[in-house]
Amino acid sequence: MADLDASSPDARGRPWPVLVRAALAGFALGLILFAAGALILYQTQGVLPAAGGLLATFAAALAAGGWAGAPGARTDAPPTWRWVGAGIAVAVSGAFGTLWAHFGWDRFGGVARALALLFLVGVPVYAIGFLLPGLSTWAAAFRAALEEDDEETRGLPRGAEEVVLAILLGAALGAALGGLLLLPLVSPGPLLFGVALLLTFPLFFPREMPVSPGSGERVLHEEETAYCTLRVTETVFPGGGRQPEMRLYVNEEAESGELERSGAPTFAYIAAAEKWLREITPRGASYLFLGGGAYTLPRRVAEDDSTARVTVVELDPAITRAAYRWFGVRPEHGITTLHGDARAVAAALPAGGWDRVIVDVYGGDEMVPPHLVTREALAEFAALLRPDGLLLINLIGVARGEGQGRFWSTVRTVAESFSSTRLYTHLGRDSGERQNFLLAASPWAGVGFPERAGWFEPWAAEEWPRVDAAAVYRDRAGADEGQAQRAAPREERGARVTPAAD
Repeated sequence: MADLDASSPDARGRPWPVLVRAALAGFALGLILFAAGALILYQTQGVLPAAGGLLATFAAALAAGGWAGAPGARTDAPPTWRWVGAGIAVAVSGAFGTLWAHFGWDRFGGVARALALLFLVGVPVYAIGFLLPGLSTWAAAFRAALEEDDEETRGLPRGAEEVVLAILLGAALGAALGGLLLLPLVSPGPLLFGVALLLTFPLFFPREMPVSPGSGERVLHEEETAYCTLRVTETVFPGGGRQPEMRLYVNEEAESGELERSGAPTFAYIAAAEKWLREITPRGASYLFLGGGAYTLPRRVAEDDSTARVTVVELDPAITRAAYRWFGVRPEHGITTLHGDARAVAAALPAGGWDRVIVDVYGGDEMVPPHLVTREALAEFAALLRPDGLLLINLIGVARGEGQGRFWSTVRTVAESFSSTRLYTHLGRDSGERQNFLLAASPWAGVGFPERAGWFEPWAAEEWPRVDAAAVYRDRAGADEGQAQRAAPREERGARVTPAAD
C-alpha cells in the first residue's frame, strides 16, 4: 500500500513498544542493584571493597549476558522467551534474598557473600543482559521500517542507541525509586519477587511488529534466458509470524514456492505429491522428475530419503542454477540433472529404470506442453517404469466450465493409455476455478493407489463428466490406433528391460 502522506510517517514504524520494554528492563536492573546492595552491604566490614565487588559482578554479568544473547537476536520477532527467562531468574534471586534475610546467612562471611553475588546479582543481571540484544535488534527493525517511510528520520539514533538510552533512563528511575521509597518499606526479597512479576507484563500485551512499506514481494533475481523470462522473488509477510516465501516465476507465471528457512513447499500440489509419494514409495527408490522448476519436490524427496536416486530433466539450465542459488538445492542432495526437452531426454533413457516418474512440466502458461501428453509420449514414459512403477502428473486446468475440454482431453488420454488411473482434485469436483490436479497412472491393472493425496480428494473415474470436446491426444492427427498401443507391461509389449545402475 502506498504512503498517502510522506510528511506523516506511519507511527507503527516507530520503536515505542520496544523502548518501553527496554525502559522496563532498565528499571528492573536498577531495583536489583539496590536490593542486592541492601542485603550484601548491610553490616559488612569494608563497605567500599564490597561495593566494588558488587558493581564488578553487575557489570560482568550484564556484559556476559549481552554477549551470549547477541547471536540469536532476531529482527522479525519479539524476544518473548527471553522475558520468561529473565522473570524466572529474578524470582530465583528473590527466593535467595528471602532465605538470606530470614536465616541471617551474612554471618557465614566470604563464602556466603560470594553466593549472594552469584544469586542476587549474577543470575538475574545475566538473564536481563541476555534479553537486551533481542530488544536492540527488534528496535532496529522498527527504525528501518520508519526510515523507508520517511527520509527525514535518517540519521536519528539507531535501534541499539535508542534501547541503551531507554535502559539507562529506566535504571535511573528504578535506582531512585528503590533507594528512596521501596526499600525503606519492603524488604529486598519480596521486592525482587515484585520485579520478577513486573518482567512478565510484556507477555500480556500484543507483540507489535514493525510494518514496513517495503513489506511484500521483492525481486531478488531476474534474467531473460533462451527459453523464458526467469524471476526469483521473496515475499516478506507483515508481523513476522510467517517465514518469508521464495517464489520462482517463468514468463510471469508462478511455477514454484517454498518457505525461505524451512524449505517447506507453499504450493498445495507439491505438498500433496510429497505425501502421496512418501505413502506409496519404498525407501531407496529411483525417481525421474520431468520438469525441475525450483527443485522443491526432488529436494524434499532427497532430504527425506538419502538412499533415493533422484534424476531431474530440466529444459533451461538457468532454472537449475536458480534452484541451487535461491531454493536450497545442494550437491549433497545427490540429484542428477539432465538438461533438454523432457520427452527427447526420456526417449534416450534406458527402459525399466525408474520406480516413479513425475511429470511437472510447464512453460509459463499453466498447461502441460501438448507433446508430453499424447498417447505416444505416455507410452514412452510407461516404458521407463520398473515393475510396479507409477506415473504421477501435475495438471492445471478447469474441470467444469470454459476450458474444460483441454483438461478432460488430457485426463482421457492418460486413462486410455494406462490400465490403472486415479485423479485427485484440490478444490473439489464441483469447483469451476482453475486448480491443480494430481493424476496417477500405472500400466498394470488393479494398482492400489492411496485413497487421498494429502488434502487432495479422489475423483473416481465413473464420476467423471462426459465432455464432448474431450479428445485423445496423438502425435499426428488421425494416427492409426495400432501406432500407439495402450501402455502395457513390458513383458506384453516385448520391450527390452534395462534397469538403471544403482
